[in-house]
Amino acid sequence: MASAVINTLKQRLAENASLRPILTSLNGDNSWLISIPRPTAERRGKAYFHIVSDAWLTPDTVLFRAWVLKLGRQADAAIADGPAVENLIQEIEGAAAAACNAISAPADDGDIAPSQTSIDAIFQNFHYADHLDERTLRTFGPDVPVFATPEAAAIIRPWNHFCHVAQTRDLDPACPGTWRDLRPEGGALLPTWLSVFRLTGHHELNFATAIVWADAVSDAHEALLYSPHGIRVDQPALQAFAHNLDPPVRVLAMLHALKDSFAFGSRTTLGVAGGLALERQVRPKYWVKSHDAGLLYSGLIAWLAWINDITRSIEDGLAEEAGKSGVDAGMPKLVEVDNGDCFVLE
Repeated sequence: MASAVINTLKQRLAENASLRPILTSLNGDNSWLISIPRPTAERRGKAYFHIVSDAWLTPDTVLFRAWVLKLGRQADAAIADGPAVENLIQEIEGAAAAACNAISAPADDGDIAPSQTSIDAIFQNFHYADHLDERTLRTFGPDVPVFATPEAAAIIRPWNHFCHVAQTRDLDPACPGTWRDLRPEGGALLPTWLSVFRLTGHHELNFATAIVWADAVSDAHEALLYSPHGIRVDQPALQAFAHNLDPPVRVLAMLHALKDSFAFGSRTTLGVAGGLALERQVRPKYWVKSHDAGLLYSGLIAWLAWINDITRSIEDGLAEEAGKSGVDAGMPKLVEVDNGDCFVLE
């Protein structure tokens, strides 16, 4: 499946040699390789800063014990483990180097120690089992820096597997500051041009993660907004991110599901309606479907909670939106990235 990524990337670089962020779907659901172009002065043999986000690459995952709750995907992850991610990154870097000539040539700097891994960081944005899978994470080398929410960090640290686990911060709506102020605690291994932080919502499921960087070419401040279960647009943290950050950021892509999910008779995701509301608020260039795969649930909790996913389409949401407002607000630029494929964010 890595060949699909490389073919897509080579075709795009043949048309335009400038580097742009790449999203690669690792499991066809909510696990991503996010590759952000490095500033020219910081390339040192690598064109991109590569982030693994919410890696769940095993066929299934469990909460406590399989009889309690077991979750599975309908298709295996295209990229099966940490070494496979490493191989994929090497191919991406090779394609960039070939297309852009010396764009990723190593810098002549004897003081820089060679990295033991091609993966620059793991971002652990949520702590439930389908986002944080121990079997998957143990396949990554211990020298990969992990940047995790406080809840996720509390789970990962006792394993004593990773050498560096730093906590991400939450945006304070009363004092949002700049996106650089929100860099993770102990985030020395994260470059100064990049930050990651959380926007909290009305429930722990309903959050967003903002990944913000200074673009290497235009000096613009761009962001990915990852909200796998949705976040209400009236939440103070979301409003502060959208309107009060200084300098403001441009949301390049929003990663959000379309499906509706329920447990114990209550909604757990905001679905296509919530996604449209968020899209109208932050105006991303792209809406990338994420965490939209139908999952397989088994175990006592699945039976008691009657966990249920309902497939929805963007057309469903637009019809409901127009019915409520009487206005056609337009079709978002919705992107679906297949399991093991990639998309270049222009």
